[in-house]
Parts: sequence; C-alpha cells; structure tokens
Amino acid sequence: MNSPVDWGTLWLGGFCAVGALGGLPVRGADYAAHPPLDDLLTPPPDTRFRSDVTLESAEQAWSERLGGAMVVLARDAYRARRLLHQAAEIQPGEGVGIPANASHDLAESVKHHKALPRFLDFDAQLRLATPCTRFTWTQVLRGLWQPQNATWLDCADTLPVPRAAERPAVTLYGLHLPDADKRPGALLVFSDEALYTEVKALRQPADCPNAAQALAQCERLPELAERQGANLAEARRGLLEAAGLATHEPGRLALATAVAVQIPPECDAATFYAYVEQENTPVRWLPQVQPLHYAALRADGAPDHRGTAANLARWLYVPVGPDYTLEEIKHAVLGVVKAAEYLGVRWRSNPAQAAGYAALMDQTYGKGHDAYRPLFALDGAIAAGDRPCS
Repeated sequence: MNSPVDWGTLWLGGFCAVGALGGLPVRGADYAAHPPLDDLLTPPPDTRFRSDVTLESAEQAWSERLGGAMVVLARDAYRARRLLHQAAEIQPGEGVGIPANASHDLAESVKHHKALPRFLDFDAQLRLATPCTRFTWTQVLRGLWQPQNATWLDCADTLPVPRAAERPAVTLYGLHLPDADKRPGALLVFSDEALYTEVKALRQPADCPNAAQALAQCERLPELAERQGANLAEARRGLLEAAGLATHEPGRLALATAVAVQIPPECDAATFYAYVEQENTPVRWLPQVQPLHYAALRADGAPDHRGTAANLARWLYVPVGPDYTLEEIKHAVLGVVKAAEYLGVRWRSNPAQAAGYAALMDQTYGKGHDAYRPLFALDGAIAAGDRPCS
C-alpha cells in the first residue's frame, strides 16, 4: 500500500476521553469492517477443489511455494506434533520445553506422548527463557513476532510466509482446511533431513489431510500474504508514528494476523486495554488470545509465572486483514493513539516529540487543560532528538 498518510501529524490537538469527559468512540458498536485475517485463514466456501490431486503433488506444490523446503502434510497439528515426538525418540518421562502460555493442544500432544511439559517463562519482549530440555517448542502467537534461536517452532494458528529463509529444524503450520472429516490439515517444514525422513516414514494414510484442499490453500497463499503484508506494514507504521509505542515486527516465517503493541510501564495494563476497547476499534488483549496454561501456575510449572503473566499483559493484539481499506487501518490505529493520549504515554518511545507535543497543548489550551500530559520522564528529550520507535 502506497500511503500518503503522515501518521506523525495526523491527530494532533488533544482528545476527549471516553468514559471520562463524555467523548464519542471512534466507531459505533455496530460498525462492521472488512474481516481480519483470523477470519480468512480457511479457503472461502466458493473455492473449487480439483479431484485429481494426490498427496505427493500437494506436497510438491508446498515445497516449491516454500523455496524447495522439505515438507510433510498431516491431518491436523496435534497429529503432526505426535509424529514429530515419535520421530525424535522422545522418551516417556522426558521433559519437553514449551512456553508458559502454550496452547492446550501443544501441551496435550506432549503429555499424550508420556513426556513431561516443562513450562518456560518469557521476558517483557516475549522471549523464552533458556531451556534445559533436549527438545523445546517455541510457540509464536499468530506470527506476531520473530522467534529467537528456535529449533522447533509452532505456528499452527496461522499460515507460512512463502519462500522464507533460514528456517528452524522444524516449523509447524496449520492449513485451516474446511474438511468435512475434521482434517483441518497441518504442514511440517524441515531443515533437519533426518527428522524429515523419519516423520515421512512414520506417517500413515489416516494421518493425511485432504490433498485437494491442501493444494488450494497453497495456491491462494501468495496473493493473501502479499496483501496482508502490505496492510500489516502500514498499520505498524501508523502505530509507531502516531502513537509512538513499541511494536513487534511481524515474524518472517509465519503470516502475522495482527500487530503486537506494547503497553508502556507507566500505565496500568488493564486500564489501557479498556480505553482502547471502548473506542470500538479492533483490539484484543494478549492474555485473552492465549493466557498462561493452568499447569504453568503450579509449583512445578513456570518458575516465575507471575512475572511472565505480567509480561504477557503488557501486549495488545491489533487485528489486520488483507482487504482492510486505508480508512479501516486508520481506525485500528486511532483507538491505540487515543488511549495513549488520554493516559499520558503517547510517544513514549520518543521523549523529544512528547515534550514538544505537551508544550503545544499548554500553548493551545492553557496550563489547566485536560489534554495530553506525559506521565513518563522527559529527561534528555532534547538529546533524544528524533529517536525512532522500536
């Protein structure tokens, strides 16, 4: 998307806080935008599936789409994980590292192999603690960020990015197929040839997805990924330049369905989320999307699960869709901007810009105004200059 928007100067002059000063939300509660990618991962109902497709031809197509990678198709993500655990010869009672907020499906696949889930804490940037297990699953929620040093990567809740380079030993994706026999499909992508060979040998006919649907998903991916990538980039640019808050760069291996925005430490996380949500803009709180697993809270769970929960609570999920118009992107951004303005953290990552904007509000409305007042330290604002957001 070639946008003419100057996000940094788009909304200046102060807002009237919803629930505090009687202001109106960005959108009415009944407003319906184009759907986010979350709602479009499954091929549309009018998709025509060829009847002559074999599993081999579908796998060949996926391999070519992913730059010649070694791939294995499976009936669903759970079965794909079980095949991998078997191929890796994980022993009964052996620990397998998983994130403290691992999906139920991932945790159960480890337990049903009679292995022990070892829940790992993660820091403020959602990076996993160093594991002490032979095998560890890194699970990146909806492709929201790029994993660090992952060996086994679980992206079962989204689709791959075509032709991504430097893949881990194993990456798992969902195919999100509409199969009537409850075979939503999964895709294992390998850079470890030994594991690839063993998983392929272990797979049985009952482990396979609908080949025709898997091929159709492969064929629709490039255009879907291109449009989604452009809208993600524009939404992230808007959030960086207009709100001045930290965001995650979407992952390079899995197709992100949203932009992740970090709530600054000066704000109560629940309050910030509530202000954005009241604007009727598309937003979710990351603990709502995938909270800590209940077993991670036990004595033998994640060692610092309270700190990990607090780290998770500092992130918002701003959905993006491939068909979003520029107007829809603006309104996704504006809800976060307004909350940041009300709560005094707008341009938290650029103190110089925050100081200049605060001075403008004083000049415009007088010292007793109810407009923007930064609640974070502006020390060194002049020296910071135009420091970019991260």
